[in-house]
Amino acid sequence: MNLLTLNLADNIKIEVDNTYSGVETIKYNGEVVSEKRSLSGENHQFEREENGKKVKYEVKISIKGLSRIGIDIYRNDKVILIS
Repeated sequence: MNLLTLNLADNIKIEVDNTYSGVETIKYNGEVVSEKRSLSGENHQFEREENGKKVKYEVKISIKGLSRIGIDIYRNDKVILIS
């Protein structure tokens, strides 16, 4: 199930998917860059080259309250999205 699709630029798209069995998948421009199993959320980290520079991403998935999934995304340690 797709939890989030975030278009950061014309050529940069991050997707966050999750299954009912707890498999979290992070995609960067359609390519799987991280996949972990968790029922309470995990931290996913990956690096990509953008405009000739290495960029570090971190995607934190968590349970907020008892009924909501939180997704926080950082790019080079700067907040992109807090939910």
